[in-house]
Amino acid sequence: MNTRVPRLLASLVLAALAVPWSGCDRGTGPQARQPRNVLLVTLDTTRADYIGCYEPQRAANTPHLNALAADGTQFLRCISASAATPVSHASILTGLYPFEHGLRVIYAKSGCRLKADVPYLPALLQAAGWRTAAFLSAFTVSEFYGFQRGFDTFDSGLTRAAEGIMRPDETGHYEWGVVDNQRRSDHTTDAALAWLDQASPRTPFFLWVHYWDPHDWTPGVPETAPPPEFSRPFMEAATGSGPDQLRAMYAAEVAFVDLQFGRLIDKLKARGCYDDTLIVVLADHGQGLGDHNWWPHRLLYQEQIHLPLIVRMPAQPGGRRIDSLVRSIDVYPTILEAVGVPSPQPVTGESLLGLLQGRAGEPRYAYADGPHKYDLNAAMLARRPKDGNLYCLTDGTWKLLLRLDNPDDSELFNLASDPREARNVYRTEVAQAERLRRILDDLNPYQLEPFADEGRGDRGALKALESLGYVGSRADDQIEPDTQPTSRNAPSDD
Repeated sequence: MNTRVPRLLASLVLAALAVPWSGCDRGTGPQARQPRNVLLVTLDTTRADYIGCYEPQRAANTPHLNALAADGTQFLRCISASAATPVSHASILTGLYPFEHGLRVIYAKSGCRLKADVPYLPALLQAAGWRTAAFLSAFTVSEFYGFQRGFDTFDSGLTRAAEGIMRPDETGHYEWGVVDNQRRSDHTTDAALAWLDQASPRTPFFLWVHYWDPHDWTPGVPETAPPPEFSRPFMEAATGSGPDQLRAMYAAEVAFVDLQFGRLIDKLKARGCYDDTLIVVLADHGQGLGDHNWWPHRLLYQEQIHLPLIVRMPAQPGGRRIDSLVRSIDVYPTILEAVGVPSPQPVTGESLLGLLQGRAGEPRYAYADGPHKYDLNAAMLARRPKDGNLYCLTDGTWKLLLRLDNPDDSELFNLASDPREARNVYRTEVAQAERLRRILDDLNPYQLEPFADEGRGDRGALKALESLGYVGSRADDQIEPDTQPTSRNAPSDD
């Protein structure tokens, strides 16, 4: 861990937990106020403004997430540490930024697996007596990245070994078969519900469910889209063609995930677990959908790193909306503090429990990065050559987007007056830009060279691959507003 990182979190001085006997069907005793179970749901590639409790015009699309927000707390300004799936999930589960937990890119010769010595939420809960299970939906949260640690049951949804999925093409660019290595949210939910049905009511559980649907839809492959009868009303309501149709399908996918999430909640209630369970729902990152002239993700504009985050704590009042700036890295310490398990070492994330209980919190900075020029899976630089090494810092009002290799092309936005980031004031608000840059420099997160071979330190091979053009053009990296797309995401776009 980088020792220069400022530590803002309150100390987790908690006694080791005496593990409770019950997980479900425990009735209503005096200890019912402290959660005994934890449900973590991660919504891949899900923009906050496609969820009804964040965007009322879409309220009909997501009734189950809306209901959870009404029964819990909705955070209005949560920022992801990355706009790449494995990197962002690692930050959620460790409370650390990418340059601390070591999983920085989707694929390289190193830097694409979670460090074994970092604190990891599932492993800590498992050691404290929780039964742990994960039901996931895509390769990018699989054991390939080290996410299986600490799980009694780890079901990534893959039908073959994860180690053989990432493969190079003739240029040295590494790809994975998106269509063949994902599963739809109803199938993931089926597996999670079967596990809940046979879970012992005498043991508390930690359950992680990951939904992938909004990330990728491939025309002609019905397994990756909602059932036609479900998506048809969305498509018929679309006013245009091409990108408008694709945005309609994206909305349908978010709505279909909401339906599956509702099945999870119904099962918890039927099992008598709901009132005993801490529920945390958030996205890993968003999606461009044409904003800032970009369709997929990996960039660090708000539509890609502003996350929906909903937390339901037992016995806490519902319907609260918190406007304080928070981060995805704050989930790890929040869950641990809520259930009374200490972290073995400090982390950068700060517990949200105080905010959930109505106490004011200290101001936070939110950081995100994207060292894509060193990611052998990235296929974006031919179209966006200046976005290869991105770093972002925001205090909630001012946001610096630093292009490390092209600093003169960096951007500064005032999110209070310009929430859609349409006006770059980097050259006029120099003092604010310099202030945020100094904080970034103090973090020292910068990746300055290709990731070396693990155990050998051989950077020459990666240099050679870079010279061969492993970040060459991919036709589907970007969807122009006036063209008819054939697929929303490139096959190699995490």
